[in-house]
Amino acid sequence: MKLSIFQESRIGGRSYNQDRQVIAHSREAVMLVVADGMGGHLQGEVAAQITIDLMSELFYQQATPTLSHPNRFLVNAISSTHQAILDYAADQRLPEIPSTTVVAAIIQQGMLYWCHVGDSRLYLLDNKQGMRLRSRDHSQVQRLIDQGKLTEEGARTHPERNKIYNCLGATSDPDIDIGEKQFLQAGASIVLCSDGLWSQISDSEMEKVFIGRAVGQVMPALMNVAERRAGSSGDNLSAVAITLLDDAADISGKADALDTLLTPPRHAGRVILDPNLELMHKEILASRVAAPSGKQS
Repeated sequence: MKLSIFQESRIGGRSYNQDRQVIAHSREAVMLVVADGMGGHLQGEVAAQITIDLMSELFYQQATPTLSHPNRFLVNAISSTHQAILDYAADQRLPEIPSTTVVAAIIQQGMLYWCHVGDSRLYLLDNKQGMRLRSRDHSQVQRLIDQGKLTEEGARTHPERNKIYNCLGATSDPDIDIGEKQFLQAGASIVLCSDGLWSQISDSEMEKVFIGRAVGQVMPALMNVAERRAGSSGDNLSAVAITLLDDAADISGKADALDTLLTPPRHAGRVILDPNLELMHKEILASRVAAPSGKQS
């Protein structure tokens, strides 16, 4: 699988960054995750970090090299993450449970599988047809929009625009919204982002800039525009994104491209050994341990 890739997180106008994001891959599957630790909640960034770390670990354990049931994997991984956050809060005796949103996607065998909890978003865009789908926020203003009481434009300045009713780390189990799987072709782009980005970029703008372009050509500019529009009071803004490239595409020497067949599985720059190679590596190390004194090796 050949991909144009993008991954970036910016602090915006905040004093620290509670967003976390990751692109993880095996030879035949890719996982994208964005988690937005909830501002105003104790250690929201910890909840987001637990989400990224645990989902990545589970992906590397089970994507060998594909996931047998991608939707089931996502639901189980997110449920496990929610429980891990609760366990962390109990172990640390925290007065408040850390909370986070999460949006996650799996791309394998020409299909997109995705789900989300909260208001971090997923966009699927076609380089010719425009926007194919956008996740629906688990927020109070989205409910008002669905009821016809508020417009998308009005939601941008509504006093409750940052209030969500579904997250990881709540006392009740999260309602994991499972999206309908989508067929992908070369030229399709998938963007996952926190509200610090999408709150400043309209759907029509998002759709327009992706016509005929890949994420590497688009996303840096979108991040700049969103950060500038939000100004000094802007939120953290984060995104991970990929564009599916043709198998014949020449990506040699391109830092913003990935061939999953040729690049070792990785997470945040850390090389993950193939399980067979890791076992072989351990056996080689064991064979080199010096024999006890008095015995021949």
